[in-house]
Amino acid sequence: MNDIRKDKQSLKYKLIASDIDGTLVNDKLEITERTKEAIKNAIDAGAIFVTATGRAFQNTKIVGDLLDKDMPFIVFNGAAAFMGKSEKLLFERFLDYDLAKEAFIYGQKIEIPQIVWAGPRLLASGEYKETLRYQTLSRGLEMTVINDLAEIIDEVKGISKVLWIDDPVRIKKLAPKMREHFKGRLKCVSSMAHYLEFVSNDAGKGTALADIGKLFGIDKSEMIAIGDGNNDIGMITYAGLGVAVENAPDDVRAAADYITLSNNENGVAHVIEKFILST
Repeated sequence: MNDIRKDKQSLKYKLIASDIDGTLVNDKLEITERTKEAIKNAIDAGAIFVTATGRAFQNTKIVGDLLDKDMPFIVFNGAAAFMGKSEKLLFERFLDYDLAKEAFIYGQKIEIPQIVWAGPRLLASGEYKETLRYQTLSRGLEMTVINDLAEIIDEVKGISKVLWIDDPVRIKKLAPKMREHFKGRLKCVSSMAHYLEFVSNDAGKGTALADIGKLFGIDKSEMIAIGDGNNDIGMITYAGLGVAVENAPDDVRAAADYITLSNNENGVAHVIEKFILST
């Protein structure tokens, strides 16, 4: 497949968006050689590859390092987007301060470890094992402990998201309660079993994908979106071809047009090979 070269106009699907955790990477947090090759060949064929993740932009290096061309990265579950190589900011949608504060105070009352992303700044409600592990996963980025969002509000441009971290069983119980509590005011999504994230009502991977489409002149019918989590449903239902990996839960699978192989079986590569490289 290394010699594939196609004109972008000849592609049925001109854009493919993929979540990272549980989708693009396997359970060892690796991108396999087959998947790397498929992505590179899709880009060489003229497709745009969009990384769509709940991670911060700083934590997408695993994808950025394999791309030779400047591709879009949707981060913070759609609250912001950047171009990977140039790091050009495409858009930001901050969480309303009062709503961020409400979520943070609620989390304090129920004693749940919290992370707050204020643009590139990493904040935490305390040095708990959960927040310290998150800091490690964030490539050791400096983490500031705060007791009140008012401590930093004059220092930052805005709040990108509030993240609760706890046992998956507790998160599963809290998720519907929080969605009802904040209904119509913000989006409450679960990107991983032990995370519950609060972002702007104007954010979301589906909304962000629509904006990327406008920027690049690509209709949603020309898009593929692949994911495994509740936070991926928006882009899965928006794209012309919505795909869930086999390891996705039932509600995500139900939202998809196509079920691919699992994240441990090169599910993303399978989609690219079947729907982009073989056409």
